Amino acid sequence: MRILYCFFFLIFIACGKNEGPPPLFQKSENTFTPVQKAIIAPRVDGKPHDPAWQHLEWTQMNNIWSGKASANSTIQYKLTWTPDALYVLLRLENITIQSTFGNPMEHFNSEDHLSVYVDEDNSAGSYESSYNAFNYQISPSNTSVFLDQNKKPRTANHAVYSAVKNYGIISYWELRITYFDSTFNPNAPHEAVSLKPEKLMGFALAFEHADAKATNTVLGSVAIPQDYEGRIDLDAGLFETLKLIQ
Repeated sequence: MRILYCFFFLIFIACGKNEGPPPLFQKSENTFTPVQKAIIAPRVDGKPHDPAWQHLEWTQMNNIWSGKASANSTIQYKLTWTPDALYVLLRLENITIQSTFGNPMEHFNSEDHLSVYVDEDNSAGSYESSYNAFNYQISPSNTSVFLDQNKKPRTANHAVYSAVKNYGIISYWELRITYFDSTFNPNAPHEAVSLKPEKLMGFALAFEHADAKATNTVLGSVAIPQDYEGRIDLDAGLFETLKLIQ
């Protein structure tokens, strides 16, 4: 009987260790994705023909963060930069981008949208109650929203400008992302950070398809370990590292 009690006690202790959130994710310091500088900044109009995009390879965005992806739909993206901003071009195939056409400050989570995660100095760590990193949510109507330290939605049009163009079964979504550091204050004037070669920055990207009858489908640019599912909104260590190159 004493052995049985000890057995159940050890099970209780083991279960107790699994309770609570995991520690902040520690990403590799030696792994990064190089991003080529654009000679001329792309014009953000949803058209993929700018010279800046022509010689860059597409990256697949196929990590399932939530829901179930359609077998015949694909999302790819490209990145480039200038001293003023990071630029993103997405190619969505066999995906109908749906908008509620309501107030985006109220419905930003109930319509199809992009989530852009940025960490200006690649410091990782928690950003739940600080501006150590940012999560911008962008609607198809080019309205960008972020949550302030009080979890209140605010416009982020100062940081993200976007445009969507549809070409049959293919849509292009183009973005211009301005970076701000951790001293950002939404109630005061703020100056963007100038980007330079060799700079390391945290970044992640996701597309969320809203479904009123089922779990939303979210496809992301980074793979998230099982223990950290749902924590990228809190933990910038889950972002990938970009390295800006000339």
